[in-house]
Amino acid sequence: MDNKGSRKNKRSETGRKRAFAVFALILVCCLCLAAVKYREGRDMAADDTGKQQNASVGAGPAVSGGEIGDTASPDAEHLPEYDGRRYVTVNGSVPDFPDEVIEKASLVKNGDRYKTEGSLPGRVDPSGLTPYEYYGSLDELGRCTCAYGCLGEETMPEKGQERGDISSIHPSGWAKAQNWERCHLIAWALSAENDNPENLITGTHYLNYEGMRPFEEEVGHYIWNTGNHVLYMVKPWFSGDELVARGVQMTARSVEDNGAGVSFNVYCFNVTPNASVDYMTGIVTTEEQAQQEPRLYVVNKRSKVFHYPSCEGAQSISPHNREEVTATRVELTSRGYTPCGYCEP
Repeated sequence: MDNKGSRKNKRSETGRKRAFAVFALILVCCLCLAAVKYREGRDMAADDTGKQQNASVGAGPAVSGGEIGDTASPDAEHLPEYDGRRYVTVNGSVPDFPDEVIEKASLVKNGDRYKTEGSLPGRVDPSGLTPYEYYGSLDELGRCTCAYGCLGEETMPEKGQERGDISSIHPSGWAKAQNWERCHLIAWALSAENDNPENLITGTHYLNYEGMRPFEEEVGHYIWNTGNHVLYMVKPWFSGDELVARGVQMTARSVEDNGAGVSFNVYCFNVTPNASVDYMTGIVTTEEQAQQEPRLYVVNKRSKVFHYPSCEGAQSISPHNREEVTATRVELTSRGYTPCGYCEP
């Protein structure tokens, strides 16, 4: 009995050792596999980060080429011509800010990087930053000039806050019945600025949504995800005395990580594809409208507004100001008339 029990105990001990050895081998294999997966995931993340930093900024496919010379700003006398791209890069997309933009954020230049005042070289201490917004005064023609700031959670709308009505603002060049939109230089989602006339320009839907919005969303998502700050500047570019901007230049650079998260310098076009824009009067003419045959309109000689004959506005014009004309829409707009905002001829 003792010998049998001894052999049974030995077999049991041997079985336990084998089971332990198998378990240890499986554990080692699992650990090795996990390490390989971790390295692959880390490398893929690093590769994706590199691709994101090297790709053109914004939604959709990267846009190559189309850089505006070698300067940090477009030349008002030689603005880029729209060629089907929603934006072109400025200065190779490298951000460049006037000194006051940097200094108002309590930053100082440290080579091609920034640091907070009094900190170690290259160090940005968020507690030493000054989040702010600045809006330039309207010029003598009533046009917006610039908007910039150090944006962060501090400048954004509070949770649950909704944007108010901005229909009372008529930026320079605004014309009724032309499908214009009031475009914020610094988006409401980044600034909580609602109906500030120094922050609203006359813009097309294409500029507002195809041009500016992807860059605005990139900045917003970065701030939400990191809690960091972004130096941000938007400047509308006008040609001569025109009242509607030809485009806007948007410049942004993330602060705490010295541009690793956000970095762009672009010019977005204020155009409507397949239509011509009169940047002095704000009149937009589509290809279809340009090809229209002459027809009967009713014009108000005093207000310089033209209507369809069936329009209530046409029927209320006083006899000495009322005139019926047969012409094309293009002919009337070229003579200084604007379309009625109700019947939208």
